[in-house]
Amino acid sequence: MKLLGIDHGTNYAGWATMRDGKPLALGLFDYSAAAMPKVLNEIYQDSFALIGQEKPSVVVLERPVHFKNANSVLALVGAYSMVTLAALHQGVRIEGIRPTELKMQTGKGNADKETVAVEMQMLFDIDYDKLAVPVLYKVNDSRGKYKIGDVKERLFDPSDALALCWAFHKKNKNGV
Repeated sequence: MKLLGIDHGTNYAGWATMRDGKPLALGLFDYSAAAMPKVLNEIYQDSFALIGQEKPSVVVLERPVHFKNANSVLALVGAYSMVTLAALHQGVRIEGIRPTELKMQTGKGNADKETVAVEMQMLFDIDYDKLAVPVLYKVNDSRGKYKIGDVKERLFDPSDALALCWAFHKKNKNGV
């Protein structure tokens, strides 16, 4: 069974495919330049194209369960809905994984994104920069704390998408 995990979001969305517990591909969509509500159309279009290209048996999504504020609700539920709609329009089964379930299947129940990425790296021997995409500084800091090319932050969306696939695979394998 081919799985497509999508870590949906309105700034970045990670995706990964897996068959029989083995990763096939992963990537990242960048929506950071798009504003609401137009970003929702971009999410739908990209998700629809990705599902059509990858032809998964199941699309695995993280169920939105907690939010920081009303804007987070609109953004995450909107992104979740667009991916769900793209899968429904292509007749692909959709499964949700709760955040706690995801963390339990990929390490410890309180694992942060970096811990999940390291778990995925160790489990599948994938380059860490592919799982946790580095965002680099583009200008030197006048105080000398960082320079062009230093890692500013990491985007863990591809790692999270792969972890969604892995959690669903393990859940199915264990008959849950």
